[in-house]
Amino acid sequence: MRSLHWPGRGLAARLGLTLAALALTLAACSGGGATRHHQASPTSAAQPASGPAAAAAVKAMWQRFFNGAIPISSRLPLLQDSPRFASFVRSQASTAIGGLILGASATVSTVTLQPPGQANVIFAILLNGKPLEKNLQGTAVYTGGHWKVAVTSFCSLLRLAYGKSSHVIPAACGG
Repeated sequence: MRSLHWPGRGLAARLGLTLAALALTLAACSGGGATRHHQASPTSAAQPASGPAAAAAVKAMWQRFFNGAIPISSRLPLLQDSPRFASFVRSQASTAIGGLILGASATVSTVTLQPPGQANVIFAILLNGKPLEKNLQGTAVYTGGHWKVAVTSFCSLLRLAYGKSSHVIPAACGG
């Protein structure tokens, strides 16, 4: 699997990446109130694994995952192995930057399906509708009949934001 990749970026971009990672993390937990985590129901229809419909499903999933206006109960299950990250996501919701992140979103420019069950995603992080970082590269995985943000992409973004050896990085990222 490929992790996130940002070619030739300087200090200003690192700050942007930090905010992007926090946007991902906090947008994932900005639903407020009691937080419930729902996995895809066994009765929910499977998404397509290949073809144009699969690429469209990946794009929709990715943009939903990064949409700060959607409650966590609807977004956390879009992360591969989401139960392993639930407490981390909840803890980050109470940070000072949380209010800033409520306006986070993503746009997807390209989805390239990579058999078996993977997709490369080129995307931009937007904060309050304005691009914060463009041409980010992540991975989606097809598991349990649904496309999800790969743990490798989530963890790569967290490592860039917090530093590779930060104690904040969840153990589920392989610490």
